[in-house]
Amino acid sequence: MDHAFRGVHGFGYDELRNSQRLRAKVEKRRQADHEKSMQLAAKLDARAFRG
Repeated sequence: MDHAFRGVHGFGYDELRNSQRLRAKVEKRRQADHEKSMQLAAKLDARAFRG
């Protein structure tokens, strides 16, 4: 898991646990990804109901 986390975020899980700055960075990225996903889902829903 640590290797995959490092590949995605550029630092390991142990580093994340010890750094408030890194936790904030990861959380900000997760929030942005979530918002993009929600916008995409809304667009797909709108297209599906148009016919």
